[in-house]
Amino acid sequence: MGATFLPSLHYLLFPDQDIEQFVAALKGAGPAPLDADTVVEQAKAALGPLTKAIQIGGGYGVMKSFHLSGAHERATISGTEHDYIAWFEKTQKPMPISIVLYTNDAGQKAYRIAQLNPVGLARNPVLAVLFFLVSLFLVRKRESPAQG
Repeated sequence: MGATFLPSLHYLLFPDQDIEQFVAALKGAGPAPLDADTVVEQAKAALGPLTKAIQIGGGYGVMKSFHLSGAHERATISGTEHDYIAWFEKTQKPMPISIVLYTNDAGQKAYRIAQLNPVGLARNPVLAVLFFLVSLFLVRKRESPAQG
């Protein structure tokens, strides 16, 4: 269960400063980070300013790309994701969103904001709790004395 919940807890306690600045720009409370102004303006034009956001999780991943011809060097792209329940001015109800910051070897950054599927968002923690409960049941069943 720790493998499921500890990364999210880490991102809740230690949020990425670039993504925090991105969220502040969506609220209109500060400038957008470099390379994020277009994404912020598009989101604000479509949904209105962000009125409230509650962070509910996060994650990190790394991708390596290789050119099969060998003509170019390898490239590494890392992605930091923060998930929120967000309220926008033009929407009637809250929506789960994901904000991802991609960074490459050269230090270039790109941002993405997308709506999350609520079912997919709940699937991983629910499966972790379900497996934990099944394992507890099996351990208890195994340790109970045989009646006869």
